[in-house]
Amino acid sequence: MKKIITIMCFLVLGTASFAQVDQYSKDVKTCIKSNGTYSYYEGVIEQMYTMLEEQFVAQKVPATVWADLKKGNSEAMDELSLMIVSAYKAHFTHEDVKNMNKLYATKAGKNMFKTDALTEGDKVFLKEFYQSETGQKIVSSQESMNSSMSDISVLWSGNLYKSVISKLSEKGYDL
Repeated sequence: MKKIITIMCFLVLGTASFAQVDQYSKDVKTCIKSNGTYSYYEGVIEQMYTMLEEQFVAQKVPATVWADLKKGNSEAMDELSLMIVSAYKAHFTHEDVKNMNKLYATKAGKNMFKTDALTEGDKVFLKEFYQSETGQKIVSSQESMNSSMSDISVLWSGNLYKSVISKLSEKGYDL
């Protein structure tokens, strides 16, 4: 009987822990969509395809092949999101991520990357946020996060590039 209770407790705790991790990941994804990180990397993907199309112009790769390859963009962005989640976990609690999402949902948060759009009230609001515990974590971890994001960017974009080159090769298109 004790074994059954122990197993049940383990399953309940494991499921609850997984649900928390899953929610953490979802909240980080919301955060990186709100702060512009996600759209930045969507642009990186588009630039990569532009470069590849120029590199493969002599191969006369049909538009249908490029369109088929681009169907993997969503999967690539999901992989990037998971990598970013790991960086966030090293620096921020789930509560911190929730606080960031609350910030990005405000007028000040939406305008914070557009300095000419910030009102004096927005500036005061942002100053107060950055004086909070979460804000202080953002400030103090900025160098480490920038380093992590740089490493993630290099790894992710390199893997994506190799993957697309490999798929083109499988279809008979080589440089």
